[in-house]
Amino acid sequence: MKKKTNVILTSTRKGSMALGVGLLAAAMNPALAADSTTELDTVDVRSNRPIRSGYKAPDTTIGKRLQDIQNIPQSATVINRQVMKDQATSDLKDALKNAGITFQAGEGGQTEVPIIRGFHAGGDVYEDGIRGSSTEFNNDTFNTDHIEVLKGSAAVLFGRGASGGVINQVSKMPYLGTGGDIAVGFGNRKYKRITGDFNHAFNDNVAVRLNVMGEDKDSFRKPADTKKFGIAPAISIGLSEDTQFDFNYKYEKVDGFPDLGIPYRRTGDRTAEADERLIDKNFGHPNVDYEKRRNHSATAKLSHKFNDNANISNTLHYAKTKYDYLVMAPRWNSNETQVRRRFRDYKHSRYDSDAWSNLTDFNYKFDTGNIKHDLLASLELTQEKRKNYSANTTFYLNGNQVTGNEGLPYNVATGTFAQGNVGFTRNPQRSSDLETRTIGIGLNDIIELTPTVKAIAGVRYNHIKTEHKPIPSGKITSRSDGLWTYTGSLIWDYKPGHNVYATYATAATPVTYRVTGQPAAIDASQLVAAPEKTRTVEVGTKNAFFNDTLTVNAALFHTRKTQQYYRDAGFIDEAKVYGLDTEVAGRITDRLNLIGNVVISNGKMKASDPATVQLDGHFPETAAKFTANAWANYRITDDINTGLGIRHIGNRYTHSPSANGGIVQKLPAYTVVDAMASYENRNYRAQLNVNNLFDKKHFTTGHRRQAIPGDRRTILATFGYKF
Repeated sequence: MKKKTNVILTSTRKGSMALGVGLLAAAMNPALAADSTTELDTVDVRSNRPIRSGYKAPDTTIGKRLQDIQNIPQSATVINRQVMKDQATSDLKDALKNAGITFQAGEGGQTEVPIIRGFHAGGDVYEDGIRGSSTEFNNDTFNTDHIEVLKGSAAVLFGRGASGGVINQVSKMPYLGTGGDIAVGFGNRKYKRITGDFNHAFNDNVAVRLNVMGEDKDSFRKPADTKKFGIAPAISIGLSEDTQFDFNYKYEKVDGFPDLGIPYRRTGDRTAEADERLIDKNFGHPNVDYEKRRNHSATAKLSHKFNDNANISNTLHYAKTKYDYLVMAPRWNSNETQVRRRFRDYKHSRYDSDAWSNLTDFNYKFDTGNIKHDLLASLELTQEKRKNYSANTTFYLNGNQVTGNEGLPYNVATGTFAQGNVGFTRNPQRSSDLETRTIGIGLNDIIELTPTVKAIAGVRYNHIKTEHKPIPSGKITSRSDGLWTYTGSLIWDYKPGHNVYATYATAATPVTYRVTGQPAAIDASQLVAAPEKTRTVEVGTKNAFFNDTLTVNAALFHTRKTQQYYRDAGFIDEAKVYGLDTEVAGRITDRLNLIGNVVISNGKMKASDPATVQLDGHFPETAAKFTANAWANYRITDDINTGLGIRHIGNRYTHSPSANGGIVQKLPAYTVVDAMASYENRNYRAQLNVNNLFDKKHFTTGHRRQAIPGDRRTILATFGYKF
């Protein structure tokens, strides 16, 4: 009687593990090889799964191919899932502290906008390599596997923008295996969070995954609070085949109380500074201020491998956002003795946006004589639409309608507003439509000249058209641009695991594109202005140590941008930033993991436009000349881990419009220490994080009228179960 084979495997590579176990059993028992129907002992290889992974970057797709980050001739950082878990990261901004990135307070439906090497990257945040309307926001990381940051001009790979770099959020996708985890978190200021990650493989080809999240937290700046909910199902078909189909959907809901921060206090005739004495005071009004956001995104990807040298993929992505925001801005009175919230100073934004993107990549490897080529041809088709709505808001105080000049005095000593019942009514009317259509065609070739020398050459053409249609007139204002961008690199692998490289790359953006993130129309100056153009020169070295478990990289860079559109103000003739960017990531010993980054830079802007002349000679807005961060995790025993991090951001500056006197406003430097301790075995995890351990008062972001405080000491306890 023939007996069936019984092999139980719970691995992320079920098919390959099954083959491996079968071959091993056959090698140990020749008789078994002769009779494949003989019963095998039940094997459970769950114990082979590592409890923790390291901090070294996984292979990345930030270069549009799956490759080792060490082979990309630009500074790049990958923040993997283990780093985010150890740091109790819950949103994109928290994770990016590992990459030397500063932030600018956003307006018009954007939260804090990342600044990479001194340049605005609000439109350069991607999900799975695709641009969509949801990238305008600081996404929760509940469905993020890892985050990739590529620094320097990258328009050949990503299209318009990408002057200082790009940020790509890689989604969690199904894998071959069955398991998951559930985690709950509690903390001070009524922090509560729950996440779930569930994966199931039906066979070697089909798997599904579901991630869910719920969060509720207050701020130390009451009455600010935030409630979030998210759900993200995904399915993959053909995981072990040459043809694979992936589909994922994500919904994220956020309801919060917006915090516009603190008005700057004047320190001289044309200078002001964020004032730490008011850092615990929130000037928001609970009866007025609110923020609501609903994000939907769906991605379908079909890929096919013809052979080892040729493959093609097509990705269709849809993103939809509904956003509604109203807040009264805090303002000093004339002698800065009292903060007032005038009804005329309210900020508002309401819009519906949607974006369709289709991206085709064809990768073909071939030889010309002794020279090897890795050619990537790309086609991007994108349509972005945004329906803007007017404010039409009427305020009432004690039942009476108020005029724009009236306001609510705020008693700084008691932290309360003057007595009075405040209310409002809104009747938003559709005010305008904005639409941007992009066609992008690119070629990028990695050329292996010798076994140790590679060259990279790339070119891309973008045709971008932006239209603005006011409602109800319907008169369309539009502009079209055809933009060429280029890149060229040389890499020398002077010994295994070590290389030096030099890169020249360009980027370009039509100035009309900037309005798609704002409710404003295309003005006359934008219709005739030349596009923003950027070029970056970078030379660097990438090195792997300890059997490729630790990477140490360093680069010198110089970026120059011309005709930069300065939001709501005018144009800057030229902005230059140059400096040193260093990074370390990975395992130093069997028990010590480290990720860190230091960026030292300098530069200035040149401005002759009367609307921006106050910026002349200054470093770019909200960018720091010096940033440093390091996070280390030490495994005391097999189950007990400790972590310690330090992050420093140097002085940053913002600038008020020249109509207000051209004031330069300072955001002071700060240093913050974070700590973690955890107990973790194969099934259970208990973790304690204390962020801002020494309760440092500081400002993380700012804008032209307010500075935004960073969190005070935050204590988070997380309990997880893995199965």
